[in-house]
Parts: sequence; C-alpha cells; structure tokens
Amino acid sequence: MSTSRHNITLEDGVYDEFCKYAGKKGIKVSTWVNVKMKEFIEEEKMIEEYRRNKKD
Repeated sequence: MSTSRHNITLEDGVYDEFCKYAGKKGIKVSTWVNVKMKEFIEEEKMIEEYRRNKKD
C-alpha cells in the first residue's frame, strides 16, 4: 500500500483540541482522517447503489 501526503486547512484550535483528546487514546490525525474518509466513501457507495436499485 502506498501513501501520499496532503495539506489540510482546519479552523483555529481544532487541531490542538483534537490532539488533546486523540493523544490520550494514541490516535494520530492521519489515521483518524484516513478512517473517516473510508467511512465517507463507503456511505457514498451505498447511497449510489441504493439509487441505482431504486430506479430498477
């Protein structure tokens, strides 16, 4: 599996607050973002499939 780097923009204080809570649980920002993106993609695929099946 390969990885790529991307810059993101966050609201003021969000990164610091995330690190405050996530750090206690050993969660890294990149890991969390990756998981959330995968969840979003899966949900969108399910919606697309539902819409396709609804038309049939």
